[in-house]
Amino acid sequence: MPTGLGRRASELGEREDIEEQPQHHARKRSVSLPAAAQAARWREAMAREEAQASTQSADKTPAVSRVSPELLSSIFSFAPRRDIVSLAQVSKSFSEAALRALYGDLDLRDVDDERAAECMASLASRRHVAALVRSFAIRTLPPADDSTSLATVTFAIAFNNMDQLRALTLPRFDIRLLCHTTFSLQGLVLHCKTISAQDFHALFKWLARQPALTALSLPNLVLPALPSPVVAGTPTPPHTPRTPDTLNNDSYASAPASPASATSNSCATSSSPIPSSALPNLQRVHGPASLAAALAQGRPLESAKIPIHTTLYDGLRPSAIMSALAAARGTLRTVTIKPASSKIDVRTLERVVMSAGAELGDFVETLEIHWVLDDESLYKLAASVLSRFRALHTLRLLRDSPPPFPPSPLLEFPLPPASPPLSAGVAGARTSISSFSSAFYPRSARSAPTSGGGDTPFPRVHERAHLALWSKTCPSLRRVFFLSGAEWRVLVRSEVEVAFGMPPFEFVGYTQS
Repeated sequence: MPTGLGRRASELGEREDIEEQPQHHARKRSVSLPAAAQAARWREAMAREEAQASTQSADKTPAVSRVSPELLSSIFSFAPRRDIVSLAQVSKSFSEAALRALYGDLDLRDVDDERAAECMASLASRRHVAALVRSFAIRTLPPADDSTSLATVTFAIAFNNMDQLRALTLPRFDIRLLCHTTFSLQGLVLHCKTISAQDFHALFKWLARQPALTALSLPNLVLPALPSPVVAGTPTPPHTPRTPDTLNNDSYASAPASPASATSNSCATSSSPIPSSALPNLQRVHGPASLAAALAQGRPLESAKIPIHTTLYDGLRPSAIMSALAAARGTLRTVTIKPASSKIDVRTLERVVMSAGAELGDFVETLEIHWVLDDESLYKLAASVLSRFRALHTLRLLRDSPPPFPPSPLLEFPLPPASPPLSAGVAGARTSISSFSSAFYPRSARSAPTSGGGDTPFPRVHERAHLALWSKTCPSLRRVFFLSGAEWRVLVRSEVEVAFGMPPFEFVGYTQS
């Protein structure tokens, strides 16, 4: 038996008794790959189920209900009003959009007076509907001599309910109907032919509360001179209502007797009855020359349309008017001259256009002339005055009424001296076509632009001859509209085309009448 074997075994036994019992610690087990894949599949399945549930819930609601009312209203605005009324009865969402389209642009000028009064009564009793009106126009208003009638009160309440109104067209101004309104206009049109001094002052006192107004139009107003400004302490005469189209003796009671002094006083800013702080954002004005001249000072006027109601023999002073408009030289770019009738003679219109060129020619870019006389008188006028417009880019010649019938159907007219060579057929037919026929050339003969060959219709050859002369007197001219409706533009030419003498103006087409 080996020595010490028992001793060694006994020692080991004693040590095992002394050692403490081992402690067991929990160990994190790593997730096996099959378990992780199974969990991912579970998550994807749950996500698909949620997506399908949301899709099914969305499909249960009609697709049209998810379209915004603004978009529906824009779509409905292209439908006839009778159809819009039917659409308003389809559903609640359609009803809101249809009401917006129906009342957003409300024009009652083609409606008889009885139905217009019923509509105004509806707007007076339904404020939420009146708040949808953005543009409003009407042909008649309650009589001005009855301020206590039910119609007057109804109209006043209806206008007061139109909180969001932006454009207003009325036959005349009536402070009784508009004094309590809260809307902020951007455009105002008044079709009155006359206005008393008291109504004029009331109008611009009310317009002082419309700082957002950018367009003011009084196209039919005949106002040789502005009324005198109201002096503080002067008693105001009682209001004597009248119909807008009836002339009375006190309409121009405050106007000076002399036409020359009338124009000078109306153009003087120091004595202007229009407050300098009124209409600070006015950009477009359409009205009598005296009014346009008074509004040009201190306002960002961009366009002025001036109807000519009187002649030089009646006291019209074109130079004083155009010099007053020159106060807006920093912003004024478009001038429109429109004779009110065929009674305005050629000499008066020539002086008006020449004065416009002398005073405004350095900065006016668009000149628009409405014409009521024969064509050749206008073309001769243009040839003589275009040299004064040194910044002119666009010339618009428009006809509002048929020209006076010529004494002979074969009325001849001379072409400008700087005309391009014409073909034999065109030259032979030149003396047999009148300016009357050139203004109203048949639509069937108005073909597409041509290259200027021998088969070019005569009206276009005639217009090209005028352009050849006008482009020399006014090199800045880039676009011309003739009385026939033809539009010509300057196109970019290559060096080769310029070397071969290609004309700078090219026929574009006819404007839609």
